Amino acid sequence: MEQSFLTTFAYAKINLALAIHGIRKDGYHELQSVMQSIALHDIVRVRRRGEKVVCRCGALSGPGNIAYKAAVLFLEQLGQFEGIEIEIEKHIPVQAGLAGGSSDAAATLRLLNELYGKPLSREALLALARRCGADVAFCLRGGTMWATGRGERLDALPTAPAMDLVLSKPFAGVNTREAYCRFDLVGQGGCLTQTDWEKALSQNSTQQIADLLYNDLEIASTQMVPEILALKQHLLEAECYGALMSGSGSCVFGIAQGKQHAIEVAGKLRKKGFKSVWVTRTVNVIG
Repeated sequence: MEQSFLTTFAYAKINLALAIHGIRKDGYHELQSVMQSIALHDIVRVRRRGEKVVCRCGALSGPGNIAYKAAVLFLEQLGQFEGIEIEIEKHIPVQAGLAGGSSDAAATLRLLNELYGKPLSREALLALARRCGADVAFCLRGGTMWATGRGERLDALPTAPAMDLVLSKPFAGVNTREAYCRFDLVGQGGCLTQTDWEKALSQNSTQQIADLLYNDLEIASTQMVPEILALKQHLLEAECYGALMSGSGSCVFGIAQGKQHAIEVAGKLRKKGFKSVWVTRTVNVIG
C-alpha cells in the first residue's frame, strides 16, 4: 500500500530588526536580528517512496531546493538510503526576505523526524538546520527570537503581541548575496540593543515595537528596487504604526492598527497598482 503524506505548514518570517556588524572570517556577515514568525505559509508534504529524494515545487523543483538538501542531510544523519518524496505548495513569495525556502527546509526536517519515529533530538535537528542555511534554525523553532552570528544562533525573546500586518512585494525581488555586496560598498552597520527589545515585547506595546523597527539592508536593497521605498511610504501614510523591509527584501511589511485597518490598507495598495499584497498576522510557533 502506498504511504500517505505527512503535511505541515511552513511559516514565513519577518525581521523586526536587522543590524550588520561587518564580515566574518568565513566570509559571512555578523548579524543581530529580531525574527518573528507570521501566519503566511507554504504547505509541505513528505512521504517515503521510491529510491531517491524527489522535491516538487513548481519552478523551484529539484536538487537546488533547500528542502531537498534538508532531506539528504537528514537521511545521511540516520544512515538511511531510501526514497523521499517532498511536495511544496508555495504561497510565500521568493526573493522577498521572508525565508520561504528556509521555512520549507525546516518543515521538511520536522516531518521527516516524525516520519521516522522522532530519532533526532531537538538539538540534533537544529544542528542539521544550521547546515542547511542561516534562517532554517529559526524557522524550525519559530516564535520571537534574538538571532546572532549568521542568524543561526538563537535566544528566545518575550513573545510578541498579536499584530496584524500588511505585506507587499514589488514585482522585482532582491538577491540576498547582491544586497550584502552592495551594503559592503555603501552601508554602515548599526547596533541593536537586546534589552530594548525585551522591554518593548514584554510590555506588549505595538507602538514601542514599531519605534524599534530597523534594517541596515534597506538602503542597499532600495538602490536595486526603488519601489521598496515607495511601498514603505505608502504604508506609513496609511497610518500603520510602522513599516520596514524584511530581511534583504524586497517585501515590505506594515504593522496595522488591527485586522480591519490591515484590510483597508491592503485595499489602498491594490488600488495604487501593487499586485502582491497580503494581510497576515504574527504567530507564536515553537518547533
